Amino acid sequence: MATKTNTTINGKDYYRLSRTIDGKRKQFYGRSKSEAERKYREYLERHYSEKDAQRYYHDNALFSERANEYIEDVLSHSQRYASATKEKYEEAYRCHIKGSDLDRMRMRDVKPSDVQRFYNGLKVSKQTIQNVNKFMSGFGRWLMLNDYAEDIITAVEIPVKPDNKKSETIVVWSDDEVRCIIDGCTRLSQRFRAWFMPIVMIYTGLRLGEVLSLRYSDFDNGMLNVRRQYTHGEVKDPKYKSFRSIPIHDELKDALKKHMMMHTLEMKKNGYETEYLFTTETGHLYDGANIRRALRRFYKRIGVEYKEPHTYRRTFCTRLCKAGVPIQTASELMGHKNISVTAKFYANISNEEKASAINKLSWC
Repeated sequence: MATKTNTTINGKDYYRLSRTIDGKRKQFYGRSKSEAERKYREYLERHYSEKDAQRYYHDNALFSERANEYIEDVLSHSQRYASATKEKYEEAYRCHIKGSDLDRMRMRDVKPSDVQRFYNGLKVSKQTIQNVNKFMSGFGRWLMLNDYAEDIITAVEIPVKPDNKKSETIVVWSDDEVRCIIDGCTRLSQRFRAWFMPIVMIYTGLRLGEVLSLRYSDFDNGMLNVRRQYTHGEVKDPKYKSFRSIPIHDELKDALKKHMMMHTLEMKKNGYETEYLFTTETGHLYDGANIRRALRRFYKRIGVEYKEPHTYRRTFCTRLCKAGVPIQTASELMGHKNISVTAKFYANISNEEKASAINKLSWC
């Protein structure tokens, strides 16, 4: 096997490795990638040994104090990340770093080797340690910019952890399950407050946050206009700014009339007014956690196994595929970021359906 190289100097092939150390870009060269990486590691060992002798960082604050300062003053106000991403990084600190030996160290004593030991000792999945590292990378940059610490991240390698990534199999509701859910929503509308929500998701394929933010005015002239989402306590633009309009199914129109009548009576009884379709008995918007708990109870009552609300969205897209709807049209109805996301559903056809399609081919 040929040695991998990526640059030529004076007629000779080398592998060049670029790394940022203490905010400066440095190049390492070797006759192979492994040799360049070895030179990089050797340099780091010398570099930080010299720094230990100089030790010009004298921040006496605890790691935990600086981490909380970073979260409260920087991360929580950052426009660089979406709200959900900020919460994910904060959770990574709170659940996996807070209270650890690293968290109790003085900043002046923290070295890359301490962070590496901490990473190596974490009993977490590949996805979790990646979130921890993303938090640490942002935190590390902030520490350097404020002269609180040296570069404690660049030299750290993410250790191998078990991969808990979900299966690529697309989970959908079966036709029987959909019929059972619709029937249950109709029968239990007086006892299940959110009975109209599964029906909306069945016939529109909306994301849960988009459903939670629906207003009565969004149903207009035979179309449902998707204009916003409600997530993590905020009403904002839909994901990927996927503003779109979806034709309203006749079954959905009938159910909407019933829901509107019931909701209007409740507003008068409880003395509140709202333009939103789905609210608590006092007129406040639901959060996703409350809806998931309500759906669990509902599914148990009607004898259907629990699936995440997003399953309605997958089912809707899969049904579009089976109905022969052009992929571009389906992508627009779904509000996908790009058509490649929609293409996964068009590939999710059973072997029986594939065989049926082949058997229909005839040139005789």
